[in-house]
Amino acid sequence: MNTRYLKTLLTAAAALLGSACIENDVPYPVVEISIADIEGEGFTVGATDPANRTITLALDEQTDIRKVRIDKVDYDVTIHSVHADKETFIRQIASSVELVGTHDMRTPLTTTLSLYQDYTWTIRAEQRIALDFRVKGQIKEAEIDTQARTATAFVPDGTDLAAVRIETLKLGPTEVTTYSPTVEELSAAGFAEERKVRVTCHGETEEWTLRVQETDIRMAVQEIDLWNNTATVTAFLTEEEAKKAEVQYRSEGAESWQTARKEGYADGILRAIVEPGWQESQNKNGLTVYTMAPEQGIFAGHTYELRLLVGDEEYGMITQTTAAGHTIPDGDLEDGTLSCFTKDNETEEQVRFWGSGNNLFKPKLCTQGEFGGSKCAYLQASKTLGILASGNFFSGLFHYEGMNGTVKFGQPYAWESRPRAMKVRYYAPTIGTVDVAKYQNPGNLEKGDQDMSRIMVAIVDWSDRHEVTSGVGQPSGMWDPEETMRTEEGAIIAYGSKFIDAASTGDAWIDLELPLSFYDMAAKPGGKISIVISCSTSAYGDFMVGCSQNQLYLDDFGWIY
Repeated sequence: MNTRYLKTLLTAAAALLGSACIENDVPYPVVEISIADIEGEGFTVGATDPANRTITLALDEQTDIRKVRIDKVDYDVTIHSVHADKETFIRQIASSVELVGTHDMRTPLTTTLSLYQDYTWTIRAEQRIALDFRVKGQIKEAEIDTQARTATAFVPDGTDLAAVRIETLKLGPTEVTTYSPTVEELSAAGFAEERKVRVTCHGETEEWTLRVQETDIRMAVQEIDLWNNTATVTAFLTEEEAKKAEVQYRSEGAESWQTARKEGYADGILRAIVEPGWQESQNKNGLTVYTMAPEQGIFAGHTYELRLLVGDEEYGMITQTTAAGHTIPDGDLEDGTLSCFTKDNETEEQVRFWGSGNNLFKPKLCTQGEFGGSKCAYLQASKTLGILASGNFFSGLFHYEGMNGTVKFGQPYAWESRPRAMKVRYYAPTIGTVDVAKYQNPGNLEKGDQDMSRIMVAIVDWSDRHEVTSGVGQPSGMWDPEETMRTEEGAIIAYGSKFIDAASTGDAWIDLELPLSFYDMAAKPGGKISIVISCSTSAYGDFMVGCSQNQLYLDDFGWIY
């Protein structure tokens, strides 16, 4: 055999092999890793913040924050640049910290999740322990100072402090907190002087000081609940005075007074309840709804005047200012970097609150515009090959694939105060006649009919986002809070809706208030998803029905209390 020829072949093969090693620069896929859920003992998952990669555990009162047991951690991935099975990637995720086990959550738990890239996540714990100190004949709420470990109750002037008895003492979690002396022993001794009590929970003991002080206050507001819009008013009266007494209230600036409901009288104290009034009706689909009566109840962000009447005599007046209400995230739409103005609306990491259906083929369904001297959202519809793309803007996420778009409606929202209505400004330059009508729709609109834009809000109690898919295929997942009290994900608590069936006139913003109609007067959202806001240039755009020339400007979303 020609050895020179063999040597040449071997040299060429080695060169090819070396070249192959050097040139193998196929990039790794980009796989974003997130913590989807955590299961364990004594907590629920509170808030998840994908943008900052944090997840908060809401600990039960009785849970020892030093010994929080995590039994299971679920991950999720968002895969960019390749098509692959999510579960395949999820099984390969590595955590720098063993999360399953018992942890001291007084300090946050930080871990790096790794696959092709690294993502640092932080797990925090919050524990709200309601503290209370109440005595018989108490006239106003106790002042509790957790730093100084003091609790002070107030009783009317002239009260025999040695005879004061405790009604409620709660300086730690229920069921797992003990007191020495006991509540009975503290009551038996009275409060002619301050008392010391040792409070023990989870093996740790703190010393607290209890005080009862006299005050010349005759009336006070206690137990304000801004979700239920209630408050308790206490007044110091004789039994005969209490029989003729009324507690009245009004929001500062209102003309008429409302009368609080008398709840009872004991130990020289009259208790009256401020509460909302409800008006029952049937909506256009025959469902029973409730709206709040004007001027009744107590709401966030108001100052109230309260007066005590005994017969025709006014015994006193006080004022009470409530905490400010919620804001709607980025409701002023001044931030031009919001994902809703881009095509990046698919993941929780990308979307703070607002999303849109912008996509590769229709990137301008929602852009930042300017009208009336302010930055705002500008929605514009279009059509291609007979397919309608309505301008849209909503709280949620959007996924586009195979000429179909899926809106994932809803966002988490930490409700603490219940509003009467949502407010927004809009201007509709064009609301035309229907020029695309592909599917049957609830409005029975056909080509040539007047089209309608829509602005909608819903307070929901959902386990997950609700998905609606439309495009070249048959639409699916459609829902309307005016037509149903729940979806597969859970209950719809309240909604507000406005159909806009004509172009705006003039050149000024139109201020809109959407009163909330409630299906449930008592429910408070507790699920993963609790708010939906949706705006579309065509109310039935999901059915591929509407006008492809419609335009809509939106700005200044907020709540009315």
